[in-house]
Amino acid sequence: MTKIKAFAISCSSDGEVHASRLFIWGQLGSKSWLPTTKSEAKKRVVMCQHENKCKMCDYEIHPIEIERTAQTHLQYLNGPKKHN
Repeated sequence: MTKIKAFAISCSSDGEVHASRLFIWGQLGSKSWLPTTKSEAKKRVVMCQHENKCKMCDYEIHPIEIERTAQTHLQYLNGPKKHN
């Protein structure tokens, strides 16, 4: 089926020591979706640094790939029709 490629950003939000509690984010303002390019991810990091002013920024950008295994609703509706 379809493979969705995106970038996720992780950080410890200025001092979290437990790796399992890292923040994974990709939002921009009130909208939250993952950036599709590395340059867009870097732009979001710069905006976050400007807004939150953490003393230490330890962000990391992770390329991810998600495989969608189910058809979308429109694909299902437009799929092959069974003839009786």
